[in-house]
Amino acid sequence: MEIQRAASPGLLHQKLGIDPNARVAFKLIDTGVVILDLATETAYTVIYGNPQPAITPFQLSQSVKNIVAATDEQLKQRWSESKRDGWSDERETIFTELTFRGVNILGF
Repeated sequence: MEIQRAASPGLLHQKLGIDPNARVAFKLIDTGVVILDLATETAYTVIYGNPQPAITPFQLSQSVKNIVAATDEQLKQRWSESKRDGWSDERETIFTELTFRGVNILGF
C-alpha cells in the first residue's frame, strides 16, 4: 500500500472532508479514483462527472495497522531485514510510511 498525505495530490481532500495530514491511499479505477482514509477506514469512490462520491467503510489490514503503529526504528529494522526478499507490498508500505513521517531511508 502506498501511503500518502491527504493534501499531497491537491484539494480533493477538502471536498471529501479528509484532514490534510491524514494518511490516505489511492486506487485508480476505470471510472475515477478510490481514496482510502486509513485513520477512519472510509473509502471514497469518486467517479468522473459525478459530484457526489460513494462513501463506504473498509477494513484496513492488521499488517498495515502494525506498520503505522510501529516506531521509526522498528520500521527501519523491518526495512533492512526485508531487503533480501525483494520489493513487496509490505516493503512499499514501510517505505511510504517512513516517507510520510519524513524519515530519509536512503541513508541506511
